[in-house]
Amino acid sequence: MKGFFEAMAPLVHPPLTVAHRFVESEAGLAYYAKRPDGLMWRNEELFDTPIYYLAFHGRPGGVRSLLDRIDSERLCAAFEGYGASYRNLVYFACCNVLRGKQGERFAKEFLRRSRVRAVIGYTTAVDWMASLVCDMLFLHRFYRDPSPWRNLRRIFNSVLRDYPAAKRLGYTFIAGR
Repeated sequence: MKGFFEAMAPLVHPPLTVAHRFVESEAGLAYYAKRPDGLMWRNEELFDTPIYYLAFHGRPGGVRSLLDRIDSERLCAAFEGYGASYRNLVYFACCNVLRGKQGERFAKEFLRRSRVRAVIGYTTAVDWMASLVCDMLFLHRFYRDPSPWRNLRRIFNSVLRDYPAAKRLGYTFIAGR
């Protein structure tokens, strides 16, 4: 997916900055994302990113990295207070993360603890390429919109409207504060 994002980078203004990190474990996620000492918070080009895009294998309320499962508690802990200082959202490009009651509980707890504006993700086992189309449509529209935070739901709904597969994939938007 990194290549797709890099190809999209010059199409938006200002150009999209892509900071790719391979996260192999729960400890790796915390090392990178946990506030205030995580690597992301020590790099001035990264700390105020509007969208944190997580691409993992998923399950309701959690993800699977190469070495271990990262459950809902660990995901919430890694992003604790992430949205307290600026506008952002977390994009779970993962199968099933928002599926069922467990996925809903996770999303609400994640929003409460992270304080991000929204989470976006899927409620089904998604086809990689079909979900990538959703992701790219949303990201392209978000970064091209002159007021993306004011139009966040409209941008999301435009993907549902224009890409019928999004509904079958369980493409989901849950707003926070």
